[in-house]
Amino acid sequence: MTEIWVFHAEGAALASGAFSTREQAELWIRRHGLTGLLTSYPLDEGMYDWAVAHTPFRPRRADQTTPTFIGRFTSGYRPHEHYRDGRPV
Repeated sequence: MTEIWVFHAEGAALASGAFSTREQAELWIRRHGLTGLLTSYPLDEGMYDWAVAHTPFRPRRADQTTPTFIGRFTSGYRPHEHYRDGRPV
């Protein structure tokens, strides 16, 4: 396994589910009629480091190398899907 699928409900401070496959995540999202974002995350690598290695993103300002920036970083280059009431939108 090289990735994990994480669901973050709309308005939630923390993720509410982590799944080994997108299919399992989508079944759970549908079953509960959830609204939010399902995103693929690489295993054993932070999103910031993954983006620097695999996308055009490069830190260009000093603030883009701070712990706060790196800790909050996410990338639209990872597979992801938005859901409303359990259905993709």
